[in-house]
Amino acid sequence: MHSPRLRQRGLLLCVFLPFGLALSFFVVAKNLPYSSSLVANADTAATESDSNGFSIGPVRWEVAQFSKAPGLAPFRRYFFETCGGQTRAQAAMCLTRAFARAFPNGKPAHEFLEPYFDPAADFRAHLSGQPGHCVSRSAMLATTLLSVGIPARVVSFVPRNGWGGHTLVEFWAGSDWVSVDPTEMGLVGSTQPGSAAAMKRMPGSLRLFNEDGSVRQDPYVLSESIAHGELVYPEPWLYTRTGPRISFWPFRGEFVQVGIYGWRFSTSLFLCRVAFVVSVLAGGYLIIGLLYRRKKGMETAVPRLSPTRVPGRGREQRVRRRSVAS
Repeated sequence: MHSPRLRQRGLLLCVFLPFGLALSFFVVAKNLPYSSSLVANADTAATESDSNGFSIGPVRWEVAQFSKAPGLAPFRRYFFETCGGQTRAQAAMCLTRAFARAFPNGKPAHEFLEPYFDPAADFRAHLSGQPGHCVSRSAMLATTLLSVGIPARVVSFVPRNGWGGHTLVEFWAGSDWVSVDPTEMGLVGSTQPGSAAAMKRMPGSLRLFNEDGSVRQDPYVLSESIAHGELVYPEPWLYTRTGPRISFWPFRGEFVQVGIYGWRFSTSLFLCRVAFVVSVLAGGYLIIGLLYRRKKGMETAVPRLSPTRVPGRGREQRVRRRSVAS
């Protein structure tokens, strides 16, 4: 038979084991992409939906709402002052060139992935000369296009391993989505400007185009970043901070990963989160059970004291009660 001490040590081990597993799942989840965000999966065909109100998976862009949002008034005003009257590719390229004149490439002070990002304040800072990279430029370009009713969305090419990747903007060109690179200042495609999904189908022959269809750069210098990255669309609330938020607290935002690598970007992260919660609940249940068991053991270990009977005492008390009654 096992001694009570050994049994107690075994119970303590069973209690701490789920918390150890929970810590392991937490560490793994924190090292996966988008550990602080929600990630959904969508098929490539979902990116081909058309213009004014469109969705990719659970994320939706209500273009009409963005075109009237008071919070996007600075973007709207800047567009009409800089590129008023231009539409589609001309508007996208006009803004791209304006941003290139306004601020240099470099690391920005803030990004739209941060929880307290302010798009209007960030916009003013960049127009005043604060550096910005592809994420900053794409967020500004998509937000400005949306503010005047031009369907647009940020799209990132996230590498499956290591650092790198690139961020572009897709806008609706009337019959299809077209990608524009606000960092390299050109429309991106193979034989002609095309969507991000089309670029993924033929990444080896990408070129950079002007809005009139002439070739600007052949081959496109960032073709490798496109080829080795998976399509990820952030929800528009992240870069506009306008309209409904798709994600919920405590997550920073919702992202839609398009393609076949859902295991790396969403499934594994979801399983780690579920395993973490289950492990914590199991550990809590075992702690409560252990405390209850110890309490019951203490109650059974202390004997109940019964009153000691003194011989003749009961008879003496009965005689006293009779004498008082008489």
